Amino acid sequence: MSATAVVLSCLCGAAGLPFSPTGRLPARSAGVRHGGPWAAPPLLQRRSQRGRARPPLLVAEDGQWGLAMLSLRTRRALYQALEPLDKGDFRWEFLVPWNNKTLTTLDKFVVCSTFIGLSFTLQTVYDPGASVGVHLSYIAQFFSYAMGDPIGFRLLAVLTAVLEIGGNLFETKEAGFIVSGMNLSPLEAFANVNVEDVFPIFYDQLFIVINGYYILRWLLTKEALASALEWQENEEALYTNCFAPLGFRRAQFSRLLKLSTFACSAEGDVLTVQGEPLYDLFVPINGSVEVRVGGAVASTLPPYQLVGEASLLENLQSPRGETHPPARATVVAAPGSCYVRWPQRAFYELQQEEDSDFGYAIQLMIARTLSEKLSAARLSQRESEQKLNTRLAATFRGASPRALAASRLAGGEAAA
Repeated sequence: MSATAVVLSCLCGAAGLPFSPTGRLPARSAGVRHGGPWAAPPLLQRRSQRGRARPPLLVAEDGQWGLAMLSLRTRRALYQALEPLDKGDFRWEFLVPWNNKTLTTLDKFVVCSTFIGLSFTLQTVYDPGASVGVHLSYIAQFFSYAMGDPIGFRLLAVLTAVLEIGGNLFETKEAGFIVSGMNLSPLEAFANVNVEDVFPIFYDQLFIVINGYYILRWLLTKEALASALEWQENEEALYTNCFAPLGFRRAQFSRLLKLSTFACSAEGDVLTVQGEPLYDLFVPINGSVEVRVGGAVASTLPPYQLVGEASLLENLQSPRGETHPPARATVVAAPGSCYVRWPQRAFYELQQEEDSDFGYAIQLMIARTLSEKLSAARLSQRESEQKLNTRLAATFRGASPRALAASRLAGGEAAA
């Protein structure tokens, strides 16, 4: 087989495709009846010499051959060998495996300082001409990988980029800070920048901008900053009476507030129509809001209660947020009443953010609202049952309906 054939066979093997060194496509197996001629069968039956079917080999869903190609005994042995090595998330204790105690903050500082000192001692001895700034950037990158906190990772990523830029700009190539010192003049550094360092410096600047943007977003989620915001009186009342009890933090509500629409009903706005798709979430903030089922008024909603949360829940759980279930009742805001409106799409997009906890906050908001409404419905049912029992007792003068019927029947027979 030629070198070209070897390379192609390797590429085809990595892609999970058959390859023939002659350049001709291999014939399709007689037992394959799905997909195309090159689709791997979902189960590959292995048969012994006697023709009995042995346990099948599973194939990855994407058609790639991987761990499923191994025998059951091999996979079991591999798992048993790797499983003891899993110690959970990376911890500082992994850097000192001979230590059996949990490291304190001071211990971590000592480990970090020792690691850095040992690294530069080895550089001074074996490679003094290497860039100190680039070496520091590698150390910061190592500790960023060892962190489980995403914001800590981004902060160290910014530090890594800054140190690498400094090493490439202010240190002489092949003769770093240890050998020839450092030129701290920015003008001379940019004028004499090495051609090989242009693109690394450019991409390091991009890394700083991207990670800095996510750090900025993280800062805006902190309650210490959000608590300093000044809202209008109706916005503050909306948060205090509605969203704070439902689990929203001020920083989260601040973002939600930008997507809201405040409105007042002039002639009686219809917020939802029974049986028609619902696209928004509403919160009445004053006035009277009627809930009508089948044209009759079923109840009246108090201010600061969500309207349309059940439909929102189904929308958030649908693919791409395209499901808009019909409203279960008609909700009408009386003339002069005010309410707030949010499109369901706003909640769906906030829920999709990977670096945000909006998804949890929205689910908690809906769960608490549904729980409160269910409790209120049960309480109303109990009150209705008590009123009915009281009326029946007054009608039958304390006697049970069965005793009263028996009494009337006995009276009728006596009269006959």
